[in-house]
Amino acid sequence: MRRLLTALTLCAAPAFAWPHPRKAPRSHPSALQEAALPASSAGSRPSSATTTLPQAAPPRPLINAPSPPPASTPPGPAAVKPPAPPAPPAIPPRRFGRFDLDQSIAQLRALPDLKGCDLSADAGHADCALPRDADKLGRALIAWETGGVVIALRLVFDPQAAPALTDLEWQLTRGGGPPVLEQLRREKDQKILTLEWEDAEHRATLEAQGSLAQPSRAIAVTLERRQLPLSGELTGLRPRPFPGFRIRWLKRIEWDGAPHALLWGTSLSPAQEALGENGPAWATQRNYVALWKLGSASPQQPRRWRPLWERETGGDDEDDAQRVLRVDARDVTGDGVPDVEVELSCDSCGATTSELIVKTVRAGKLVDLLSRRELFRAQVEMAPGQVRIREPEGEDQGTTVSTYAYDRGKGAFVLAREERMGSPRE
Repeated sequence: MRRLLTALTLCAAPAFAWPHPRKAPRSHPSALQEAALPASSAGSRPSSATTTLPQAAPPRPLINAPSPPPASTPPGPAAVKPPAPPAPPAIPPRRFGRFDLDQSIAQLRALPDLKGCDLSADAGHADCALPRDADKLGRALIAWETGGVVIALRLVFDPQAAPALTDLEWQLTRGGGPPVLEQLRREKDQKILTLEWEDAEHRATLEAQGSLAQPSRAIAVTLERRQLPLSGELTGLRPRPFPGFRIRWLKRIEWDGAPHALLWGTSLSPAQEALGENGPAWATQRNYVALWKLGSASPQQPRRWRPLWERETGGDDEDDAQRVLRVDARDVTGDGVPDVEVELSCDSCGATTSELIVKTVRAGKLVDLLSRRELFRAQVEMAPGQVRIREPEGEDQGTTVSTYAYDRGKGAFVLAREERMGSPRE
């Protein structure tokens, strides 16, 4: 019996043991759990404390996943930047098509398109017809000065083939950049547009015209030289005889060790010079020729330029206004010292001389060597110690030749010989 009760007790023990779990052994908290607990909680935590849940660790990247590129750091102050690509070469505002303002008159004379144009004068202007070409130009108006320097080129388009303003403006802007001046004016039912490009020495002007309701077409492109500032001791030379004065010729000369300046100026711009007699400003042009001297400095004031002799011509109040035809400084007496030669003309005289002036400087004073007024369409020839003046007497009536020789005793030119030469028909 005792054995039976013992067996039954052993079999019933597991039935009473399963609701009570096995007590787990005490273990130390992990580092992540310790970080979540406040530092002051050594045992139990108060019921009002907030428990910070541990953050999930970021997923591990795949083995074959591409790594992100490293972040670029800005270059330091010693870093060298790569050079910028060179800008496309700009077309200077001195050239259009086959014409270049920096060409001499001799080079223009050699162009096949200008073979039939008279460009033989030492200085002047000419209106030349052009053959049909891809540039669509009809005429070329050229102005040049003594020494063969071309100062203006006015290239007039053929009215029947003139390009549209937008096309030509696009070409010039592409080559020379945006224009520095854009001007629009209205005359009755026509609109006239002017665009300008320039650099330190040149200016290019595009003119276009059209009715108000129609696209404008190009009229002409004018290339001209700009007035360069004076340099050195000539910086203080500031003649202002009239508004719009422009120096067209200047030469520095020394007499007795003192600097002098012989200058010739005009009221015409280079573009107006190219227009010639057909331009509206030609008849009212004003001219100025003068000899200036640089004085000595004093304790009260520095060296200053002062005029020794001045001559102004032209204006609105003269019927047959005079204008300066030629100015030069060369030795005409034969003593090795430069002298001043000035030839004046008139509106009805063309390229001939109506007055001749020859001067020099001696001991700081201006001396007259020869002065001839009221010449009739004269041609002047000069050689050392001699001046020859040829005046026609009329249509097919011969020529009077007056020869002046330099008299060293008088220090001036005197009439040595006067003779009449018959016409070629006599």
